[in-house]
Amino acid sequence: MLAITPLPAIAGAIHKDVPQKVDPNKRYLIYLHGAWPESRPLSEPHPKRGLFEYEKILAGLAARDFEVISELRRTKVNPRKYARERVMPQIKSLIDKGVPANKVTVVGFSKGGGMVLTLLSLAKQPEVNFVNLAGCGKGQHRKAYDSVVANDAAKMQGRMLSLYDQAETIAGTCKEAADLATRMKMTEEVLAIGKGHGSFYSPHPAWLDRISSWAGPGGKPKTN
Repeated sequence: MLAITPLPAIAGAIHKDVPQKVDPNKRYLIYLHGAWPESRPLSEPHPKRGLFEYEKILAGLAARDFEVISELRRTKVNPRKYARERVMPQIKSLIDKGVPANKVTVVGFSKGGGMVLTLLSLAKQPEVNFVNLAGCGKGQHRKAYDSVVANDAAKMQGRMLSLYDQAETIAGTCKEAADLATRMKMTEEVLAIGKGHGSFYSPHPAWLDRISSWAGPGGKPKTN
């Protein structure tokens, strides 16, 4: 039987949108989930990946000293439009309220990872941290990724951490987009969780801890 690692006590808060008052000394993280909850209740497990543990994922991020901002999307959204009209204003609002850009992190999983790629081309904020979790499709799931490569990659700028699992069947490397993004620095790692896309359906320390360490405490931007 697999041992279950208990989550640490929550250190940050969880918000549905940018809070009215922010603390510039804290780290803020915008989390964008994948497509499954857009059309299914959280209580319905994916036939291959099990339950999408949305609340536990948010709690796991908050436990790593992030103020977490996330909206549970209950309808299918156009990822490009959502990134432009919903997430971009959130990034701008945090920075306008006084949060240093390098203390802002945007994390997207699957469909949310595709939004991250679009945001890298829109934000023009090279110090903001962007994390793509299995958001670069492969095989028959390449359509959205191909669109990003064709329309957004050359305009991307900033820094991105790309993570995907070694057992992935529908996502893979973001190298094709990164090769075109001459103003973007990408760090990419393959995880050994072994659950493919389902690795990001639960708050696994392997990816939660990596996001936290890569995003840094703030101050001078990291360059890895």
